[in-house]
Amino acid sequence: MTTGIDAAPKAGAPSPDTGKPGIGKAAVLAITLVITLLLASGWLVMPYFFEGKTILTDISDQVAADRTTQQRTLGQVMTRVHNGVAEENGVGFDVDALFGSTTYFERTTSPKVRARYELDKNIIFFVNESTHIDMLTQELPRVELYVDGVRYEPTFLDGPVFTDHHRTSDVRFAAQDANGRDIITPDTKELTLLVRNSYDSEDAPRTLTWELPIEYPAEENVLSSPTLIAALSAGLLSATLTPCLLQLLVVYMATLTGLSAEQMSRGDSVPMVTRRRMLLIALVFVAGFTAFYTFAGAVIGYAGRSAQIIFDAASNEMAIGTGVLVIIMGIWMGIKSRAPLVCRMPMPKRVSGGDSTGYVRAFLLSVGFSLGCMVCFSGAIVATLLVYVGMLGSASVGAMILFVFSMGVAIPFLAAAFFLSRTMSAMQWIARYTPQIGFVSMVVIVAFGLVLVTDNFHTLSDIIYPWLGLS
Repeated sequence: MTTGIDAAPKAGAPSPDTGKPGIGKAAVLAITLVITLLLASGWLVMPYFFEGKTILTDISDQVAADRTTQQRTLGQVMTRVHNGVAEENGVGFDVDALFGSTTYFERTTSPKVRARYELDKNIIFFVNESTHIDMLTQELPRVELYVDGVRYEPTFLDGPVFTDHHRTSDVRFAAQDANGRDIITPDTKELTLLVRNSYDSEDAPRTLTWELPIEYPAEENVLSSPTLIAALSAGLLSATLTPCLLQLLVVYMATLTGLSAEQMSRGDSVPMVTRRRMLLIALVFVAGFTAFYTFAGAVIGYAGRSAQIIFDAASNEMAIGTGVLVIIMGIWMGIKSRAPLVCRMPMPKRVSGGDSTGYVRAFLLSVGFSLGCMVCFSGAIVATLLVYVGMLGSASVGAMILFVFSMGVAIPFLAAAFFLSRTMSAMQWIARYTPQIGFVSMVVIVAFGLVLVTDNFHTLSDIIYPWLGLS
């Protein structure tokens, strides 16, 4: 098989091989197109050969273990302990307290939990009482807070009264004084909690002290590991987004062949330029969906569950808008490739003469269809990330996950374009049937645009996905 084109067809002149292709050439062409499609579908090895949910479950276990270790370490830093004293009334009765600072809550709890505790209004402690040789009294501890020697009474105290050996009480103090000034400031040096109970004498409370500022352990993002990010991206590719990518594959092949056919219909086109432009069209298409998915990943990583609300709130408008964009790009492609029926449609000169390389349309088609995909599958992505790795809380991590995911699709797409551009029989076929290829590509792209406009994105997935044996 020759890997180059010796001459380019002249405008208005027949291709170098004007006769109908023989059986041998037709077979070579068919094999070429099949190989191109298989290369572009290379990402399908993931759902076929890797169990996405197993990958995600393994990641979930590792993330949970790492987070538990970090939270335990932070809890130890924030806890002060006063064990039982040697006197008769204090033997075996222990008291400890955890200072629930804003940093502690941000690292260990969800936004919903933080909102419930109103951290901007409260200074929070969790006081634990334990006894192993007697029963706890049926009364909550009496607690006082001293901030650099200034005494404050709790505004809220809650905990189980009827319990035998262990009790945790939620104790809160106002974060501002009567004049509206913050009680704890950057200049505060010491917090002291006095805990009184029936086991100790009134003049011998348990004393728990925190020196400020607290030296927190370095926070490590458990998803910062390149290995974890790659595994999570593979899990998404295997378990979540295959239906979307199957449709993106069809749009990509239509865009690649349609725009390439348009380029080959130009009189100034030469073989080397045509091959280079086909590769650039593929590169621009890949850049489009990679840029969009990376941006979407950043939004999901930063906003978490709220991202789904953002996408859902404008889902209809976005689906219609992107569908219309895809339809316009498809018709534009058909007109410029002299496709039957549409080649005579009126079009402003600025439009008909614009984007002579096809790069703008390739980029807009990629971004538009990817946006439509995200509108339909954002819930699945958010749900997967929340279920298996919890709240990401990091735009950079979310962006990196979907960037690596995009690369898993981009590499096969580019490999397919490179192979097709280097195959002489395929390039001659594209040159010979430019109007017909432009028409078919236009029909395919317009059809997918209508799928978006009519909110039937899942319809094709429901048909194709089970047929591939992936359901």
